[in-house]
Amino acid sequence: MRKKSLAFKIITSVSMLIFLILFACLYCMFMIKKTQEYASETGLSWMPSIAAFSDLNVTIGNLSRRVVLVIADSIAGQRDKYVANIEDINKFKAAIDKSFVDYKPLISPGEEKLYEDTLATYKEYLTSLNQELDLVKERRGLEALNHYYKVGRPALFNFLETLGKEEKFNIKGGKDSTMKGENLTSITIITMSVVLVVSVLISIAIIISIVKLSKDIQKSLVSLKNQGNGTMEIANTLMNNSKVLTESVSAQAASVHQTTAAINQITSMVNKTSENAQQSAEVAKEASKKAEDNMSTMKKLMTSMDTIQESNNQLQNIAQIINQIHAKTSVINDIVSKTELLSLNASIESARAGEYGKGFAVVAEEVGNLAKVSGKSAKEIQDLIVKSQEEVNKILSVTTGRISDGKQVTTEVQESFVKISEDIINMVTAIEQISSATKEQEIGVRQITTAMTEIDRTTQRNQTSATETSNTANKMVEQGEMLLQTTKEIQGYIMGQA
Repeated sequence: MRKKSLAFKIITSVSMLIFLILFACLYCMFMIKKTQEYASETGLSWMPSIAAFSDLNVTIGNLSRRVVLVIADSIAGQRDKYVANIEDINKFKAAIDKSFVDYKPLISPGEEKLYEDTLATYKEYLTSLNQELDLVKERRGLEALNHYYKVGRPALFNFLETLGKEEKFNIKGGKDSTMKGENLTSITIITMSVVLVVSVLISIAIIISIVKLSKDIQKSLVSLKNQGNGTMEIANTLMNNSKVLTESVSAQAASVHQTTAAINQITSMVNKTSENAQQSAEVAKEASKKAEDNMSTMKKLMTSMDTIQESNNQLQNIAQIINQIHAKTSVINDIVSKTELLSLNASIESARAGEYGKGFAVVAEEVGNLAKVSGKSAKEIQDLIVKSQEEVNKILSVTTGRISDGKQVTTEVQESFVKISEDIINMVTAIEQISSATKEQEIGVRQITTAMTEIDRTTQRNQTSATETSNTANKMVEQGEMLLQTTKEIQGYIMGQA
């Protein structure tokens, strides 16, 4: 490790420390998650199962006691509480059935067989209980009692025994789950203690290394500071007595004059470009204004097309009204036909009546004539309506197509004007940006001209201060060699020995 660099040592130590911290965090998160899973398993699976069996035992006890009470009352001849006791027994049975149904989601792996056995023994006990109640209902109390001792009670004990096995299975599962969580907690405590000790040791090693390296670096820096002071004195001498660069500075001054003249020409060109950009912006704004006026005209055209569309809709309403009139006229024709038929029947009947029916025959004939006239008028009206329908439909078909084409063309023209307007607006924006950039360029060129003038003056001053650089160069080399040696020592401490 001595030949390794400072960065390598620190990074290695800190990486180990970070690795231990991350390992500790991830390990704790994993162990806490597992412990929570065991706690959740105990709280959500095993404990509700145990509580359910406790409630089930209480209900079964109440049921068995109430059955014995019913049998005893039957033997004693007391029937006044029979109905109430039977209702309580039915409630207890319903509660037990509900408990078995509610318990199904709580069944744990490996418990299915126990649950089926418990359910089977409960059905056996329920069968014997119903037999005993039937005997009590038939007032055969002694037989019900004998049946209880021979069949019912053994079935009850068998049921309670299988129920107890399943309850013990859940109690054992809850204990095992709790023990697993406790074991994980103990392992976590031991592991975190080891990680803590190792982290402390690594931290102490890092501190010791940093302290030692700091002392070595401090010594080297003191030496470097002293040598740096000597170098600063030499540098001041060089700064005050430099005269070697006179000829180069003279050539540089001539180049600066030429550059200044070129910059002046550039300034003139930039000014002309700025004027052209300003004129272009004014022309583009005028085009944008005309495009906006055309857009308002297009909006009016669209409004007119909407009005024509509304008129077409009203014409369609008129066509619908004509259709309704046509339907009503058909009804009138039907009525006329029936009236002519009735008139004919009336004439026949009046002829049968002889002398007494002559007046009625005249009336019937007049009614028939009126019906014929009405039928002829109705047929003429219907013909006119049919002809009107045909003309209106032709007008509608032609108008609808033309309106659709006109609306489509108007929409396309409007979209074209919108695109043209957007392009003009974008062009105005671009030209304004060009004009703004040109003005900024003009300002920049002026600043460059000022800077070149200042450079010219600085070049003339440098020409008078660069003559003594060669006299102090040797001393600068000696100090540079000493600084190089010191730098190598610092490099050995920081970067390691090659």
